[in-house]
Amino acid sequence: MRKKYSTQTAFLNLRAVIALLVCAAACSTVAGTLLAFFRSEAPSKASERTLTFAERVEYQRAIEEVYWNHRIWPAQRTDPKLPLDAVMPETQRENIDAEYVRR
Repeated sequence: MRKKYSTQTAFLNLRAVIALLVCAAACSTVAGTLLAFFRSEAPSKASERTLTFAERVEYQRAIEEVYWNHRIWPAQRTDPKLPLDAVMPETQRENIDAEYVRR
């Protein structure tokens, strides 16, 4: 006795095949990502060079500039946003760096 397959059964089989393929692709992607993440590498040689105090102050200014540019100016203030140098003078940035070096 032969079984007759309905279109519904064929559709379910097609859905199962598609689901299996999607699952296999997702598993492959996750496995590849995990392997790349846990791949052992030789530790990279860190730079032996130390920064001068002037370089530290320069980099600290760049960091503070990014912070200042992303800070939201209050809606209550109608005046334009002041430049960073008006809010944080160089001597203050130098003090931040001197404290960091001291620690």
